[in-house]
Amino acid sequence: METRLIVVLAVAGLILAVIAGAFQAYRAYELATGYVTHGRSYVSDEIYYVDVARRYLVEIFHVNINYYEMSGKTRDDYFNLEHPPLGKYIIALSMVICGDRPLCWRLPGIIEAGIIPVLLYLAFLRFIGKHDFSTRYIVAGVIAAISAGSDRIIYRDASVALLDIHLAFFTALTVFFLARDRLIPASISSALAFMVKMSGLAAIGGVLFYVFIRGVSQRKYLDVINQWISVIFIVIAVSLFLYLPLINYFGPSEIVKETLAALRWHTSSRPEGPPTSTPIGWVFNSNPFFFSFSLVNAAAATTTIIELFGVIAAGISVILAMISAIWKKRFVNAPGGHTLLLVFAMYGVIWVLGNHTFYSFYAVQLAPLSAMALAEFFLLSSRFMGGEFG
Repeated sequence: METRLIVVLAVAGLILAVIAGAFQAYRAYELATGYVTHGRSYVSDEIYYVDVARRYLVEIFHVNINYYEMSGKTRDDYFNLEHPPLGKYIIALSMVICGDRPLCWRLPGIIEAGIIPVLLYLAFLRFIGKHDFSTRYIVAGVIAAISAGSDRIIYRDASVALLDIHLAFFTALTVFFLARDRLIPASISSALAFMVKMSGLAAIGGVLFYVFIRGVSQRKYLDVINQWISVIFIVIAVSLFLYLPLINYFGPSEIVKETLAALRWHTSSRPEGPPTSTPIGWVFNSNPFFFSFSLVNAAAATTTIIELFGVIAAGISVILAMISAIWKKRFVNAPGGHTLLLVFAMYGVIWVLGNHTFYSFYAVQLAPLSAMALAEFFLLSSRFMGGEFG
């Protein structure tokens, strides 16, 4: 197929991805403004994260702007140290740039919701112009973009100033770089996911598994160890850099103490209150978390067909990757699939350790990975049918 036609198809796919992203951003914006219309200044756990972001600006960075009213739900000495700081930095930055008001707190998440489908589409375009079969990568990218653009959990989580949409974005950015074989940027992105919430550990695991499967396929086992050390070094360096303002303010011993306390907190169940569900329950929308009962579209609900088939596709893709690496000595890259399975494994471990109170808004991390896994499955299936694994 002529390169010109491939480029035309790639541009058409990009237009579809941009439309899918714009659709998510618009729905998130509509819902975000809907809370204000219904008289809700703070929604759900915004009362913690927004207050703390404001407290960062006032107490740590000494920034003077026209501040919005405090929620009245948090103590003056509360800094949300049970979670890493990046999510609150993002909210604080939105206050400085846009203003300290509800829509501005939510604007970064709205923007990220619009970027995710485009990011996933672009992840597949590194083969453009090489061979006729590169059209498969365009189709795979469109599958990823449309899946992410139609998953309702993304725009619903993006409509509120919580941490999870930022976690989903940096997780998506991680698999984007892994799909393009960019290890260092992927390592940095995974560290940023980890610095939003500790569940970003799955993104780091995704990078480590990528290194492992590539090393096994090339029979370069020493390289696996060396690159694992590099990834861990990058994660530690990024984490320390982002924690520096808090270390400077509280002192290193307090940060260590609070981090250890956070690990205990994350592996313990919460008191009874909001509806809880399991990761499998997230897929089937069992007992979803409602951000507001005033608006019909305010439940943190996934689009089951995407997550369910995404998990199935992920399992098959990872099996194909393992077979190809061990017996065929070929590297099969399916970062969305193996990272998706690692998210489930991570929450399984947390469940075993004692935390049985998971909320469905956590499931937004699954959305870009499920979309990616579906696209990867299509790509691997088409390559398999074409005899490329023979």
